[in-house]
Amino acid sequence: MTGPEDGPGRAFWRTTLEDLAAAMETRQSEYGNPDEPLKFKIYRGRPRRPLTGRVPRTLTAVEAFDEVALSTLLHYGYGISRQEFDTNGTWPYHRMVASARCLFGVQLYVCLADGVHHYDAAHHGLVHLRDGDHRALLARATGSAGALPEAVLVLSAMFSKTAYIYRDYAYRLCTQEAGLLAGNLDLVARSMGLRALLHHQFVDEPVNRLLGLDSDEEPALLVLPLHPAGADLRREPVATTAAALASTIDPIDPPVVRSGLQVAPACPRLTEVNRASLRTDTTAFATAEPAAPGGSGTEPLPLPAAEPPAVDLAQVLRARDSGPGVFRPVASRVDGTELWARLARARTGVTSDAVPAGAPVPLEIFLTVGDLAGVPPGAYRLDRYTGALHPVAGADAISAIERACLPGTVFRGMNAVVHLVGDRDWAFDTFGDRGYRVIHQEAGLLAHRVCVAAAAQGLSGRIVNAYHAGAVRTALGLTDRRHTPLFQILLARTGPGGHVIVPVELEEVG
Repeated sequence: MTGPEDGPGRAFWRTTLEDLAAAMETRQSEYGNPDEPLKFKIYRGRPRRPLTGRVPRTLTAVEAFDEVALSTLLHYGYGISRQEFDTNGTWPYHRMVASARCLFGVQLYVCLADGVHHYDAAHHGLVHLRDGDHRALLARATGSAGALPEAVLVLSAMFSKTAYIYRDYAYRLCTQEAGLLAGNLDLVARSMGLRALLHHQFVDEPVNRLLGLDSDEEPALLVLPLHPAGADLRREPVATTAAALASTIDPIDPPVVRSGLQVAPACPRLTEVNRASLRTDTTAFATAEPAAPGGSGTEPLPLPAAEPPAVDLAQVLRARDSGPGVFRPVASRVDGTELWARLARARTGVTSDAVPAGAPVPLEIFLTVGDLAGVPPGAYRLDRYTGALHPVAGADAISAIERACLPGTVFRGMNAVVHLVGDRDWAFDTFGDRGYRVIHQEAGLLAHRVCVAAAAQGLSGRIVNAYHAGAVRTALGLTDRRHTPLFQILLARTGPGGHVIVPVELEEVG
């Protein structure tokens, strides 16, 4: 699918990735305004299903997808991990994944044999929205059919929560965060012996109708069926239209406590690109591999083979953080060879409908080294096939990255900076205007894997979008504007912040 050269998706891309000042012009930073949203989505008058608080402290393969397995998946997937005090109401609740200002605009829905539910993270339970088994219907919405999954997870963007601060720019943040959450759900599922299939492509109307969502205010973004690891994952293509499938679903309008702004009138550019991304026919779905950046022509860095120590994902997720409010690195010795070995595998093992079967995550990883033991300072591209580090810039690369950022970020003592680089033309030529959200969701998935790799070595990972894409492109030696840095992740050990943070623990099984 080839999108129009000046369609809403490409126009939004130029604003949000090539013109930082324009992207931020409607942003507002004040809290306590009348349109401040509630911290959580709240349903009224719907049946609630508490999930067991007795979850394992470690993640291992499960024998059956029972009540404990479901509770474990949701707790480690999107549960609350910490509560922060003395915040003046700004961001008191932290979850297992990162979110801009801890606004957590992405919502998680769970479709089981007994019905459709919303995950209520505040109470670790499910809110029942609709009776019946709709897993096969969701498969048809993704244009495929095959073995029935254990569950289907649907991720949506409740734009009003993030747009409260970021207005139109919230579209970029919500699509990024949908990818972050999908990346974590995929990792947790794998640790439990399950497989997640990531569907960026589906006909939107029936999925939104099934969940009772307004496509302007809270559209579905990703559909993730979960299968046992040994299940037959072969999928048969199914041709259907949004209108035909939606006609089989009775509409629902579950009562929700309204809060926040009305997105459509308040965020016209967000609304335009969101509407342009909607799909009506599964026959338009496509896959392709992006073009890799031109080779640097340099020999790979000679590094010893490394096998990073095994870690328990549950422990790493409990420890993962984005650092304190002011990200101030603390000089420390970090094993660069181990970090490289972890990053080298980050692109593999994901099943997504954005690329052909067996292809890696469709973004490139660039590692700019400040202070890593065993890896000289400089900027490197990780080879997509071998994971080797190819130098692309010299020892002053970290300073060039610092100059590309808005003032305020402290780079002194930074261990490393990771940039995830995507192919703009691949996204829009393959998916049309939906390409904006597809590439940002894929980038979010990979970004979460980077943050988990960092957390395994005691590093905080701070995602910072406040950079000038053109300057970063130059610093990384990228010569084609189609290759754009989508994520910037600062990696460092950081000192304590000024607030009291208390872990939130469920009861341990045993």
